[in-house]
Amino acid sequence: MATRPSRRVSAAALAASIVVAGLGFAASPAQAATPTPDQQWAAIQSLLATIKGRWTDQSYVNSIVNGMPSTALLGNGDIGITSSGSAGVKTFLVSKGNFWRGNPGPAVAPVGGVTLAAASGGTGSTNLALGATATATSSHPSFPPSRAVSGQWGSGYEGWVSDIGKPQTLTLDLGTAKTFTRYLVRHDSAARPAETANNTKNFQVQTSTDNQNWSTWDTVTNNTAAVTDRTLGSRTARWVRLVASEPTQGTTADSQQNPRARIGQFELYGAGGGPGSPSGTFLEEQNILRGEVDTTMSLGGQPLVLKTWVAANDNLLVTQIRSTGTAAVRLEARTWSGATSPMGGFAQTSGVSGNTTWAARTTPSGSRWVSRAALASRLVGANPVAAPTASGNTARFQFDLVPGQTLRLVTAVAGGGANNADPAPGARSLAEAQTGSGLDGLYTGHLDWWQQYWMRSYVDLNDDVLERYYYAAQYFLGSASRNGKTAPGLYGLWITKDDPYFNGDYHLNYNFVANFYGAYSSNRADLALPMIDAVISYLPEARRRSTQELQQVKSDYVTPRFGTGGISGGVLFPVGISPFGGTPDGNYWQQVGNSLFNVTQFIAYWDYTRDRSYLQTKAYPFMKEVATFFSRWMEYDASTGRYTTWGGPHEGTWARNPSLDVGMLRYLLTSLLAASNELGADTGSRPLWQQMLNGLPPIATTTVNGKSVYALGDPGTVSDGRAIRPGDNTVNLEFIHPGEGLGLNSSATDRQRAIDTLDAMNSWGQDNSFPKVFTQAARVGYPAQSLIDKLKAQITAKSDANLRIRDEFHGLEKSGATEAVNNLLLQSDDGIVRVFPVWPATRDASFVKLREKDAFLVSSALSGGRVSYVDVTSEQGRQLRLLNPWPGRPVVVTRVGGGAVTPTVTGDVISFATAAGATYTVTSP
Repeated sequence: MATRPSRRVSAAALAASIVVAGLGFAASPAQAATPTPDQQWAAIQSLLATIKGRWTDQSYVNSIVNGMPSTALLGNGDIGITSSGSAGVKTFLVSKGNFWRGNPGPAVAPVGGVTLAAASGGTGSTNLALGATATATSSHPSFPPSRAVSGQWGSGYEGWVSDIGKPQTLTLDLGTAKTFTRYLVRHDSAARPAETANNTKNFQVQTSTDNQNWSTWDTVTNNTAAVTDRTLGSRTARWVRLVASEPTQGTTADSQQNPRARIGQFELYGAGGGPGSPSGTFLEEQNILRGEVDTTMSLGGQPLVLKTWVAANDNLLVTQIRSTGTAAVRLEARTWSGATSPMGGFAQTSGVSGNTTWAARTTPSGSRWVSRAALASRLVGANPVAAPTASGNTARFQFDLVPGQTLRLVTAVAGGGANNADPAPGARSLAEAQTGSGLDGLYTGHLDWWQQYWMRSYVDLNDDVLERYYYAAQYFLGSASRNGKTAPGLYGLWITKDDPYFNGDYHLNYNFVANFYGAYSSNRADLALPMIDAVISYLPEARRRSTQELQQVKSDYVTPRFGTGGISGGVLFPVGISPFGGTPDGNYWQQVGNSLFNVTQFIAYWDYTRDRSYLQTKAYPFMKEVATFFSRWMEYDASTGRYTTWGGPHEGTWARNPSLDVGMLRYLLTSLLAASNELGADTGSRPLWQQMLNGLPPIATTTVNGKSVYALGDPGTVSDGRAIRPGDNTVNLEFIHPGEGLGLNSSATDRQRAIDTLDAMNSWGQDNSFPKVFTQAARVGYPAQSLIDKLKAQITAKSDANLRIRDEFHGLEKSGATEAVNNLLLQSDDGIVRVFPVWPATRDASFVKLREKDAFLVSSALSGGRVSYVDVTSEQGRQLRLLNPWPGRPVVVTRVGGGAVTPTVTGDVISFATAAGATYTVTSP
């Protein structure tokens, strides 16, 4: 899996044939330059052509989960689409980044979904129970009887759930007398495979023509199956009921002591009707190059090809439906609001406006905000065969698709935010405005957006495993985060349950900011702006907490020092925050470093972009408030000029001089002093900031197996007695990254200590560590091939079907390890840029337009053990210092379109002034 010699021409070989723009000569291998835009796009298409999620069955495993789904995903930074469904049913679940409930506590929530299935009048399954009026002897408030006949069943779905007790009865009123020969009951484990104890053990199916007199149609005893599918003698009846005398298996303590009936779906079919093994081929692919989901499947006995995408700048979900069959098929499109496993308090409605169907959802009321969101669907290219209908939370229409015909189902999404107005009119207006030509234009814009996104930078590693992770991670982040939109939480935009783990919040002690660790160096720094804006919007609450809640950090430490007044002028963040000033997790876990995790990313954006306006209006004010807090939090010994700080390195622990706090403080204070000089501001504050910086303690160390390693805090002060936690999260190395406290230009002794710490920790497979440990290793020059092998081992072991790194409790943060890949190829430490600093010299690789600190875009290629060129575009006109890729050899620096440049060479560092907007080629004759 290491190389693909037949897949494409190597980037270095390609570069060797380029005519350098503006120089007028053909480049030799030692004088190659960045590929042209057309060549870049061709290379990217080749790189991404085979990187796809791929599914060949309709089980949609882990589409409905408390964390990040495992099925195909789409997003435009505001709406998230999760592929789901069941055999013969296609569903797309819809969530929205700013649809957060405020009550009873803040959490992100799903909006609803769109389902496509065979309908009455087609040649396939006709579920006569679909949409029937359902009642029950009892029901859980969040799982009413109607859920057992909703047609929304799929992976993870919970239908009707009764109260505790037995027997329990589910009764269906079909509206009119209907004739059926087959029934199908989907028990709990059909959608939730682990819940076998909740499958109905003993039950009867009974029928009635008057809802008074009942006759038994079938009796089932000792059932253990997830699905009961029985074809019997014909019955004609209006009412049908399922009587569960033993609603559980009784094989676990819970199923014995708390028996509840749990019926995912109750279906009825006429002669020859109903689902069988899905006919035809099923194939679904997540195409990350084009941001699409491509599905080949059969509905109503006819093969269809679906192409699904979301518009780049409009909240529109579009599914193109093309028939490749030989007969007409009648399909039903359902637009519904709610969750597959809803919690109480939400309100779901639906309705019809002409040929447009809509469904809306409102979060529970209470002391905090209420949010409203809506979906509206219509068909473009044909009209429904009858007037659409709506009932409860679902609106539906039916349409015919003839062989060779292509139609488009469009769903508009609107709403979200705090206390917003009814969004249904806006959703309907957007859906009704769509035309065939308009959708063609939106599709072109969608493709162009993704092309431009991929063109921002790319890497060619000649390694399928690394590239599969790298580009999928970039896809998820690009789908989830867009400037001007609400920041994505733990699981991006893809929320499929009302009770996501950790409320799906912004977990500040690394998880939230880790999403964006690789955004800056990947030349996608703007993706981090929603995170920065989310922190800024929480500042009023963080200021209040600094003065009013400081005691909650650790009262026996805080009260003797600060009393009840806290720290004025500073900011204090809890672990978990949300939009609209919400606080899903108000715990501090004895940590005051959440502001430091945030501020590292404020600084990183400045470091990589040198956007002075951003520095002045966003980063610098926040940096000052964080520094103010720690100027008063730290203990100062005037006799020695030294500071001591206390906090929690791990949640719930307490230590003197936590290494992560000390390291990130050093990064903050160094950057704050530089920013103050840059802006010519706060000259009177600089002496204190410099005193704090000079007085910071060293990073704590301890000894493990006779080797000096970095510790969590000063040994002997860590509250649980463990100065280092082998196998656990590499918190003791976060001073390296994101703290920027140790790098390739640091002393060999310090770097070796970091390498020894990585070996002593052996946390390569620890779930929390994935977005950080590989970057920490790259930053200190861990042996290159060993580091690559360790990263690939984790990718291979943990890649999910949709190419994300599988982890039940963590999600989008896994994209943060793209920083490690970038750092293998390019790093800047202490102002010196290095190409291929932690990459084996024997492995060919190249990269185009990676971003480095001081706003440089760098491209280079390594082939046959030799760097062929380095191209640098300077966005802000800063001084470039480049470690000579050809040690001991002369270099030639040429400004593209502007002639030769004479650099200064000191040792092996090449330095020269740059002009903003200019590109420079560095080669060696």
